This record gives sequence, C-alpha cells and structure tokens, in this order.
Amino acid sequence: MMANPIANAGQLAAEEEVRQMWTLPQTRAARDIAAGHWRVAHGDDIPPGLLDSFDDAMDGWVTNYLFKATAIDPAAPRLVRNFMPTYRWNGADVPDARMGGDNPDNCYRLAGIAPDGRYRISGRILDSRPAHVSFTLVENWGTSITVATLELPGIAVEADGSFTITIDAEASNGRPNHLTSTPRSKFLFIRDSLMDWSRETPLDLHIERLDAAPALGLEERLDEALRRMREDVPLYYWFFRLSTGKPVNTMVQPVRVAGYGGLITQASSLGHFHLEDDQAAIVRFDPAGACYNSFQMAMWWYRSIDPHRIQSGLTAAQAEPNADGTISVVVSARDPGIANWVDTGGLKNLLPMIRWQGIPAAHVREGPRHWLDIVPFAEIDQHVPDATRIDAVERERRIAQRRRDWDRRTTA
Repeated sequence: MMANPIANAGQLAAEEEVRQMWTLPQTRAARDIAAGHWRVAHGDDIPPGLLDSFDDAMDGWVTNYLFKATAIDPAAPRLVRNFMPTYRWNGADVPDARMGGDNPDNCYRLAGIAPDGRYRISGRILDSRPAHVSFTLVENWGTSITVATLELPGIAVEADGSFTITIDAEASNGRPNHLTSTPRSKFLFIRDSLMDWSRETPLDLHIERLDAAPALGLEERLDEALRRMREDVPLYYWFFRLSTGKPVNTMVQPVRVAGYGGLITQASSLGHFHLEDDQAAIVRFDPAGACYNSFQMAMWWYRSIDPHRIQSGLTAAQAEPNADGTISVVVSARDPGIANWVDTGGLKNLLPMIRWQGIPAAHVREGPRHWLDIVPFAEIDQHVPDATRIDAVERERRIAQRRRDWDRRTTA
C-alpha cells in the first residue's frame, strides 16, 4: 500500500497538541460560551430529536478551531489535516472536527501564513492524483475570504509529478505556481477532492518558511483560536441558513460560490429536505465535464452524516451514470435496492449539496444543473426505471468496500 502522506511528524504533533488543548480549562469555558451562542441563534427552530446530537456537534466545532491553532504559527508552518470524523491511529484517538458543511470527499489541510513572509510548498503526485486540488490563501479563520487560488489541474507539474508553489507579498513577475499574499492573509487552505476513494491519494506536501520570524507558543495560538471560534458563530450560522432558509424539499440551481464564501471556482446547489420514512428525494444532476462532482448531505448541525460508515453521499465516480451522462441518486431512510442510494442515516431533516469543481470553460451539454422530485417510497421504481438494482448482499459488499477505501485516510 502507498504510504499515507498525511501520516507525518507534523500532523501527529498537531493531533497531540489538540488533545492537550482539550484538557485546558479555557478551552472548556470557550466551548460553553460558543454553544450558548449557537443555541441563541437556533432559537426554537431545532427539529425534534436533534438536541441529543448538539453537544457532539459543539465539540466538533471547537476541535476544528483547535486544529487551526496547531497550524497557525506562521513562523514554523506545518500542513495540518482538519474536518475529519474521529479516528484512531498511532496509538491515540483523534477527536471529531467536522463542521461548516464539511465535504467528506476532501482532504482539508491548513498552514498559517504571515502577510510579509516568504514560503515554499514542495509537492508531489503519488499513485493517482486527486480529481481536483485547490491551494487557496484566505484572510480569516472561517476560511471564507479568498485572496488567491491555484488549482490542479492547472498548476505546472514536472514529469516526475513534483511541483513547487511560492507564496510572498510580491507579484508573480513570471514565476509559475505563485500566490501573492495580502496584509490580511491568514492561512493557506488546501482541498484534495477525491472522486475515487479506492485509487486517488492526497498530494504529498511540505511547507517551509524562507525568512526568519519569532514563533508563537501554544497558549498564544490557543487564545486566538478560541476567540475566533466564538466570533465565527454568526458567519457559520449564516452559511447554515443558506440551506435551511430555503423552502423545504427544494434545491436551488447551481451558482458560483465566489460571492458568499467557499472555493471561489466551485459551483454548488444547496437545498433543504424533510423526508418522512415513506418518502424519497430523487435528484438527477449533470456532472457537466467537471473535474470533480458529487452529491453530499449534511445533518441539521451542518456536519457530514458519518460518510465513513454509510453511503450518505456519492461522487460522480462512485455513482452509476444514466445513459445520457447524468446521475440519479435516491435519498431515503430505507434501502430501495438501487445502487445510487443515499442513506439519510435515520435523519429526517437534511441539507443536500451538489458540488462542481474544475468546470470546463466550454459547457458540456448545458453545464451544471439538476432536477428534483419528492416521491412516495413505494413509487421510486416508476421514477428511475433504468436504475441499477442491487440486493442486500451486494449492498453489504459495497459498504464494506467504502469503509476500506475510507480507511486509506486513517492508516498510518
């Protein structure tokens, strides 16, 4: 098996720092304050039965910012993976850090960037490169304010799969693979978007600062992280409302996300479902030639729905396509015996999202678009008569394979 590029000394040290931060009283105090802010924001609109998972969601919210604290030192940068469900490796548990509509197809990494610093990122494509990778300079801890972005495909790569990216405050002046920082630059935010979990591997990446600067201690980094974590509640409640503010059982047609945060070259369709056990949502969408395309769902607290255990989303590579190149998925609580089933995990209130990344300049067919029908569970077959059917044995085999594919990310 190819060595896991995430299982490096910097990542393991960051995880140990997160565990240490959780033992400190200021972390617990800030967590309780942030949880109070979230409860005030949600008011009385929390669907029945979901308060039982609120505390886990708040712990994930805090852990996400603790991981950012481990990455923020711009003088001694390291690339730190974040936004993962809990896992165990290297003899220790790593706490859940999902929040903000995390995409389970992404390997998210961050490194702190000083506005006046000079940095070099050395990268290498391993066995099979991710479908799409973005390197984005952002100006805030919520990673929603973009300075500049480079994308793969698109960056210059040597014949052996290696490449170099530079970051400083100067214009590129002919330098390939260059990102120009601003006076407010805060993080380098990287997304390795994997369409085929069984083959694609995150890039092997290393970052170094080329000029000297004093380092930030753990307490200083933690103090800023906890402050930003509390301050970002309104920002992420706004992101949450981009979905929950939609009429129930609707999805908007895709829009570029540059205007409201996220990967600026991405198009996405957001929605809001409420499905009873005897209902299903049938979503048909066109990959439209995008380098990366997927249908994913979040639960009410804007976290992915255990994608490491159940099929709560599908990429265009994982799904069975229709004859015309589109993809139809069936969202329901019960298994309809269709290959492209998306499991609700027993939840009724769902926040679906379709993403398109690396969209061709010239439209394939009519470009990114989707169609939605809410139907009785008993009538699913009438709406997808040509869908691939599978039995319980095949479903079990596919879920087992999905879990093995996920485990590639958490095997040191």
